[in-house]
Amino acid sequence: LEGLAFESGKAALTDADAPALADLAAWLKAHPDRSVTLVGHTDASGSLAANVTLSRQRAAAVRQALIDHYGLPAKQIAAEGVGPLAPRASNDTEEGRSQNRRVEAVLAPTQ
Repeated sequence: LEGLAFESGKAALTDADAPALADLAAWLKAHPDRSVTLVGHTDASGSLAANVTLSRQRAAAVRQALIDHYGLPAKQIAAEGVGPLAPRASNDTEEGRSQNRRVEAVLAPTQ
């Protein structure tokens, strides 16, 4: 979900009106039979256990924004976290660490 911003060590979502959230909400409303798992990520600063917890909190914050701000049903959205285990950029620079602080939406399989 591009455009979501998280400060280092923080789980609070800074903008519940981010275009990526609005787009995801619109898609989920148009496909009420589908669901997503939000996967939180962190940079590599700090311990693994703390980062996994933080990544789950980030995913939960995005989930709550989709429920509260966009009126989506809770059953349509799960939240998980993987900490720093799947970086998309180097943790050696602030820019890379910033890119690694993110939440991704993964489409759940249909049954």
